[in-house]
Amino acid sequence: MQTNLKKSTLYNGDIINGVPVITQLNLDDLVAGKIYRFMFKGADMNIGQSWYVPIIIAKGINAGPKLLLNTGIHGDELNGSRVIQQLFATLDPQQLSGTVMGVLQACPNSLMHISKNWYLSTDGGDYVNMNRTFPGKLDGDSAHQHAYLLWNNLWLNNVDYAIDLHSQSTDTIYPLFVFADYRNSICQRMAELIPADQIKNDEGEKGTLETTFIEHNIPAITIELGAARIYQSDYIARSIEGIHNILIEFRITQGEFARTAHDNASYVGNEMLSIRATVGGYAEILVQLGDEVSAEQIVARQLNPFGDIICQYITPIAGKVLSLGTGATREAGGLLVRILFNK
Repeated sequence: MQTNLKKSTLYNGDIINGVPVITQLNLDDLVAGKIYRFMFKGADMNIGQSWYVPIIIAKGINAGPKLLLNTGIHGDELNGSRVIQQLFATLDPQQLSGTVMGVLQACPNSLMHISKNWYLSTDGGDYVNMNRTFPGKLDGDSAHQHAYLLWNNLWLNNVDYAIDLHSQSTDTIYPLFVFADYRNSICQRMAELIPADQIKNDEGEKGTLETTFIEHNIPAITIELGAARIYQSDYIARSIEGIHNILIEFRITQGEFARTAHDNASYVGNEMLSIRATVGGYAEILVQLGDEVSAEQIVARQLNPFGDIICQYITPIAGKVLSLGTGATREAGGLLVRILFNK
């Protein structure tokens, strides 16, 4: 639920690489028909300096819905940044009816470490998954404070629809995959406008950005693009196609739909099963992304240093291979195979 209290855009007078710094955003303050670049001031570091988040905004010449494209909550998931960069290269604010906001490097701390998690330097160090901290806490640790500032000073009152862009974490891989809460018909429609390989009808998880938006009556989906630490051109291109479809659906832009989930024969499931290593050893994955598997099929095995099989892994259910562990070694608890299925 959006609050009626409108805050003004606040500039603190700083400039970083020619880009003005803001501590608070109100899209209504911006002149229509222009592209804007800002650095948003986030939480403080232990050395008294601040983390900054790059923001790009295309404010249409005509009024209309406000779409958020967010990426970089996890610092090793980089495909989403290229989606936003390439998409904005195609947007002409003189042709838009509405506003598109791109947030790159939402979690600059984890990006600096090329890590999924926010690193806390206090008391010997600790790690926080920022995508379990929303809407944040002003009296929390720096990760929760950063989430609070993003939510309250950047997104609140500035978003009507949201797309959070991710990839799988280091040493794991997804196809082009969408999380969407099908209890919300708008979320379902958004998901099915993406030419994804697979979609999970998902009720969400407390503290994630997607779920937090939905709890505030703002339709949102999460798009997962492939693997960590690399750019994958097919997943990037298809995500851009899907986002263009969503812009057309909400009448922010005009045009014809490109490929959708229907065109791509996207598989939709409502449950996931993660098969994880129970011992340490070399991992040999016996299936590929998108493979159909049957119950009792062997999907992975582990070997000792001499090449002897020490453990085999069998799926108890039939479904579609959604994710794989790509690292050649796995200790107990490491992901081997994840399967999407319908319960």
